[in-house]
Amino acid sequence: MNKFIQARTEEIKYHETFYSYNVLFEPGTWLAKPVKIVMDMLELFNHNEIQILDLGCGVGRNSIPIAQKLKNHQGIITCVDLIPTAIEHLIENSKKYDVHNQIIAEIADAELFLIKPNGFDYIIACSCLEHLSSVDAFRIVVNRMIEGTKENGINTILMSTEIEELDIETGEINEGLIELNLKTEETFALLQELYEDWEILFKRYLPQTIDEMKYGKEIEFRSNWITFVARRKGGIS
Repeated sequence: MNKFIQARTEEIKYHETFYSYNVLFEPGTWLAKPVKIVMDMLELFNHNEIQILDLGCGVGRNSIPIAQKLKNHQGIITCVDLIPTAIEHLIENSKKYDVHNQIIAEIADAELFLIKPNGFDYIIACSCLEHLSSVDAFRIVVNRMIEGTKENGINTILMSTEIEELDIETGEINEGLIELNLKTEETFALLQELYEDWEILFKRYLPQTIDEMKYGKEIEFRSNWITFVARRKGGIS
């Protein structure tokens, strides 16, 4: 089994198990609340019928709160995830929170998903791009995001870089088993290049650690968590 397939298999297994044991918005896990900057950027849009794309949506950590905001403004959020059970949970959550009319849910690999050109005001990729197969795939997907964004639209990218895994029992530290484990500065350089004609609204990284159950053991997931937000030049109309 090559490294990509092994990493993809383990990531699907981890997320399926995690989603089966944890409820959206319950305290104690990373599902407890949406990502603040994702919601903050939504506030920059003041028109109706906003079209949003959430790549790697999971069970709706960001999608459900966004849909709640869109409910009175005829907006729609298209939610894409590779894992069928994640989409099943998302649909259940959309009904639970009465936002099913604001959500279009699709099972698809972000690497293969064709984004409609000029189709979206706001595109989010949260914990998504590190699951691509290569740097070339990273470029392709980000270029699709760029081409899929309307005038004055925004892209918000959040992802883990320089991933390591600490075995809690043994203390051994290994490179993280992830599909695409980029260096932090390499990632920023790629994004700066790809978004060279855009206005960069926000850019930073923070070290993060998350306790996880993987490979049948406890590990500490370590990474540099990147946040990168860019807007087509011209400002919000």
